Amino acid sequence: TPFSRNRTDMSRSAVVIDYEELANPDADLSDQLEMAVGPHGLGLVLIRGVPTFPEKRARLLPLAYKFAYLPESVRAKYENAESRYNVGWSHGKEAVENGKLDFGKGSYYANPVTDAPTDDPERIKAMPEILAPNIWPRDDLTELEP
Repeated sequence: TPFSRNRTDMSRSAVVIDYEELANPDADLSDQLEMAVGPHGLGLVLIRGVPTFPEKRARLLPLAYKFAYLPESVRAKYENAESRYNVGWSHGKEAVENGKLDFGKGSYYANPVTDAPTDDPERIKAMPEILAPNIWPRDDLTELEP
């Protein structure tokens, strides 16, 4: 398989936010986000109650499997080092405890709201982690793009 199974540190808890709260423009989620991604956070936020989640999950899981088993050279085309692997494909690029790279999972990151948060190259260069455009495997797995 393309991924090894490493034990992860689960001594810290993931933060859970209800979808309705997340979708509320007046909600202040700063405390939850600080707990999740602050200096003592696990770096993980779970969203509960997402509408049509079962259908979306059923569609996505087989595609994740297909992508994971594409040749490594193909998957590498969809990496974005400039975004610190926060856009596109990432496997073995993210550091976990003690700076060890995480080979226990692969991730495909995309902005769920828009494919291109900005077209301003200076802004993208300044904050590629959040402003780089989505990368879709149009040549290799077209059905992954929503």
